[in-house]
Amino acid sequence: MSGRRSHVRFAVLQSPQGMLRVLQDVVIQNTRPDHTIALSREPGVVGELVSVQFPQDDSDIRAKVLDSQPIVVDGNVRHQLRLRHVDEAPDESSIDDFMDGDVAQ
Repeated sequence: MSGRRSHVRFAVLQSPQGMLRVLQDVVIQNTRPDHTIALSREPGVVGELVSVQFPQDDSDIRAKVLDSQPIVVDGNVRHQLRLRHVDEAPDESSIDDFMDGDVAQ
């Protein structure tokens, strides 16, 4: 006779691991063929793959977060994200310029 108290009524399963990212608006400060600088309300996770969508031309890029630094903009704390595009091969000269602070503020 099933359904008695001695019978197993449920099973505890291993929880799958994953991460949920919610879409958020960012302000693009600068973009080049191999990298983008964006301002966000939330910090970026170094090494995370992200997708940036540009609504004006309905395009998007996949990028990897290289750096996330808090900055103050108009009295509010924002996070400056340095993103390297992963779909295109990086040009070493533009990365060197980028690392030397050649960024529009």
